[in-house]
Amino acid sequence: MSFTIHMAEEERTVERAHVEERGGRQILIIRWNTGKTSAGRLFGRYGVGGRPDFFRLLFGAIAGSLREKFGPQGEEIFGKIRDSEGFRRSSREMFDALKEWFFNEVAPRYGLDKGDIFMIITEVEVDLASGELKWQKDKTEFYYWVRSDKCKPAAPKGCEQLAEENARLRQEVEQLRRELAQIREKLANLLKS
Repeated sequence: MSFTIHMAEEERTVERAHVEERGGRQILIIRWNTGKTSAGRLFGRYGVGGRPDFFRLLFGAIAGSLREKFGPQGEEIFGKIRDSEGFRRSSREMFDALKEWFFNEVAPRYGLDKGDIFMIITEVEVDLASGELKWQKDKTEFYYWVRSDKCKPAAPKGCEQLAEENARLRQEVEQLRRELAQIREKLANLLKS
């Protein structure tokens, strides 16, 4: 619970987007957060309207950042960017790259299954002249939530064998205690006579 509160506070205080000049071009740099989602919603047909949420979330972040930086003119800038060939091509390339990274690197590393909940926070660059997007993979963070049905007590390897050995030793100790009690009884009888 504190993680969510911390993230909400951090999101309010950290600048989500800024504009840099590079070689005479303006580049919008966005700190993009997918929010809590699943692979089916973000990349598959389980998103809003049966389409991946990826594009809706990304386009919303870009449009919102442009409004934040350029005011009402941001809508006009976004309209031009959205209609550009560079934007269409590069947004699809970014979708494919992020999807490949998720399914080939992240999901196997963390043992993610269908329906697991996660969040991706990354940096996206938008060339305001060409509309081309660039995903900064090296500036990507990944968070996931462990489902309660996956939680079980940690047990070292060979735990079953140790449990069997423990049970055998307990029986042996009990038998030795009984034998010791009999020997003590016999010794006490011998000492009395």
